[in-house]
Amino acid sequence: MMIRSLSTAIVSTAKRFVHQSGSCCWGRRALSCPTADYRDTLRNELHHLKLDDAIGLFNVMARSRPLPSTFDFSRVLTAIARMKKFDVVISLCQEMERLAIPHNIYTCNILINSFTRCSQSHLSLALSFLAKMVKLGYAPDIVTLSSLLNGFKGVSGAMSFVNRIEGMGYKPNVVMYNTLIDAYCKGGRVSDALQVFDVMKRKGVAPSVVTYNAVIRGLCKSGRWKEADGLLSDMVEKRIDPNVVTFSVLIDACVKEGNVLEAKELYKEMISRSVVPDIRVYNSLINGLCIHGRLDEARKMLDFMVSKGCVPNVVTYNTLIKGFCKSKRAHDGMKLFCEMNHKGVRGDAFTYNTLIHGYCRVGKFSVAQKVMKRMSESCVPRDVVTFNILLDCLCNIGKIEKALTIFRDMEKNEMEFDIYTYNIIIHGMYKAGKVEDAMELFCSLNVKGLKPDVVTYRTMISGLCRKGLRHEADVLFRQMTEDEFLLLYNS
Repeated sequence: MMIRSLSTAIVSTAKRFVHQSGSCCWGRRALSCPTADYRDTLRNELHHLKLDDAIGLFNVMARSRPLPSTFDFSRVLTAIARMKKFDVVISLCQEMERLAIPHNIYTCNILINSFTRCSQSHLSLALSFLAKMVKLGYAPDIVTLSSLLNGFKGVSGAMSFVNRIEGMGYKPNVVMYNTLIDAYCKGGRVSDALQVFDVMKRKGVAPSVVTYNAVIRGLCKSGRWKEADGLLSDMVEKRIDPNVVTFSVLIDACVKEGNVLEAKELYKEMISRSVVPDIRVYNSLINGLCIHGRLDEARKMLDFMVSKGCVPNVVTYNTLIKGFCKSKRAHDGMKLFCEMNHKGVRGDAFTYNTLIHGYCRVGKFSVAQKVMKRMSESCVPRDVVTFNILLDCLCNIGKIEKALTIFRDMEKNEMEFDIYTYNIIIHGMYKAGKVEDAMELFCSLNVKGLKPDVVTYRTMISGLCRKGLRHEADVLFRQMTEDEFLLLYNS
């Protein structure tokens, strides 16, 4: 059989381990173990199994009559693969073939993945088994190709992969190219994806809308929006109809580039082509309008999407609430919050944090506290962002003692603060004239496993200078240059 061509080293090493494990608890119970035992383990205990128990379970299953299904065996192999014991997986697959247990798509993918990831990658064996997989009637899917791509580096590797597939007598079709392109794009290898895209066209395989969408998404994620937009024109020229995914990806990229006008033009083109916008499209447009301060238009867009039967989600409301709060219209943000609750959309931590911050910005600390209380009553966990907002507000309005009380209480409750939290407190201490306390807190950062950032240094140096402590400020400035923050400080 094909798998018997495995390198002797891999098989012998794995086999030794398998036979040694035959005496584990499962192995000892093999003859008397009722069928229900292994089925119970498959249902409930796979995630907790150790390697020797997993191999013992495999041995019990191999002795059971009738034999368990291939799917059941694949679950055990998956558990062992999660332990990264790929040599053992290969040996057990060989045992399955000896027992005439047929492969399925899952065992094929597990075995190919193990070939490419075992202690000595065996790409040639993976490709040989791929040929067998195709003969068995299983088309390679994204899992298969993603595993194989780990062994092929760069564009030349991708081309070599395609050529090897063709050499097996398997003509790559559009689905296979799509899978390959999608795998490259998701791995951040967009240039490689574009090369494969060109190759498929040269080989006479016509790209589909799925192909274009994968490449467009990859380009947009890489900040290459203009190239992505060019592909839309290319699609139209080739009479490939863009769909809602095409437009949603492009509109979102436009908004992130700050080009709301272009996003609206794409939206108009989408409508003209009778493509129905989905929640992602509306959320992107609302976000773009909010970023540019066009809040009333964004609100109208919300009403419009509802009129078209598109139900807003928490992201929709969060985007608008954030827009209103940033424009110091926290009251309007609260109206939206009440509306979303009325419509059964539950606010998350981002919703509450945005409102708390919004009310703090307009000096309504008492209202911010009420929102925080409601957050607890709604069983939405308060996170470090919540407390950072609260502490920043208290320090800004001169209530440093109250801020310090909350800060110390949270330390006792083992809240994991970030460097931003300490920057807030240090700044508040300097404002309140607590120079020694600020220095002491700064010196404790390393003990807490936190590294000062450029904001920390700026706060410390400016605070020391204002108090006339030039020598101490110079010492910190030199330390900052050693920490390679000088360019950031001067920028």
